[in-house]
Amino acid sequence: MTWLQRPILFFYRALLLTLLAQYALCSIDSVFNIKQGGVGVGGCTAHKSKLNKWWTDARKLVDAALLYAQDDSVDGPEYVYTFFALDPPPADAKYRERILTTLQLVKDLIDGELQLTAGKPWLFCSSKWLERMDWDDVAYDKETGERFTGEDAKKVRDVVDEPTPPPDEANQPKDYPFWSSDVREYFIDEEDDYCSKKVDGVAQHFGATHEDLTWKAVTICVQNLDKNAKTEHLRLGRIQKEGQSIVDYRAKSMTLFHELFHVVLGNADTQEHERSCKFKVITWWKEGEDPGDEDQDIISTQEALYNPESYTITRSKLKKTEDPKDKDKKNGGSEAAGHRKRLMKV
Repeated sequence: MTWLQRPILFFYRALLLTLLAQYALCSIDSVFNIKQGGVGVGGCTAHKSKLNKWWTDARKLVDAALLYAQDDSVDGPEYVYTFFALDPPPADAKYRERILTTLQLVKDLIDGELQLTAGKPWLFCSSKWLERMDWDDVAYDKETGERFTGEDAKKVRDVVDEPTPPPDEANQPKDYPFWSSDVREYFIDEEDDYCSKKVDGVAQHFGATHEDLTWKAVTICVQNLDKNAKTEHLRLGRIQKEGQSIVDYRAKSMTLFHELFHVVLGNADTQEHERSCKFKVITWWKEGEDPGDEDQDIISTQEALYNPESYTITRSKLKKTEDPKDKDKKNGGSEAAGHRKRLMKV
């Protein structure tokens, strides 16, 4: 090797190191503390390859979302109108800005460029990371993570306030304390394990985000995702059947994507209710307007702007169309692209 070749070799080595550093920075491991071990302790070891694919899907979804949210031709305004009831630009500019801000926060999180005030969040693959306790059990010390010892060892009720249900809720399920050895914190919830808890005989929980001032934790109920999605990750491509439900295209990766909105916006601003995820009429224009039929599943624009599922389903739908920069060339003009959006229903 001559001295003239050495700078070239150095350049390629530097480039490789830069690319590896960028990959590490943007990997799911760099953004989350991922619980190791089996699902019996909330661990994700057996699901590492799935998590990586889901993370790739999340990046694709948010990139497509930002692209379409800024697209002023046909498809962009149509999607935004469908799921957020916003008129085409320049109307509803402040609401559109809210959408862009939210999406950018999610992108920054995925790209490793968002520093959460609560620190690096945790990611668990079942709710078994929480140990159910009784109020008279010897408590864990939050400082050391170990149980108190000695004759005067504190009980759980000594370190956690036991909730007293109001008289009209006396017959409701009893609340129990749960301990996390990873977060070193107590949680209060009903007795059943969250992921295995059944509604009408069926496990219906797929993911959740817990948080406090100094920590955040995302739980993905990996054992339940088969009930909520038909594919492991996104299958991109054109819609072949008119009127086909978007549910048929839902991927397991979308559960993680959904939870990212709770992470960046906080649970207080993304509280969900019975219409958050199951809505037939997507959005009503402005809060306070009478939707006419109270039985319809309608949420307001203001609710949709902070509703993770509104973003999740929207991004899944728009990923079924081509890049708006190429749609005129591939689909005979923007009218055809716009029609393709209307082929799908919720």
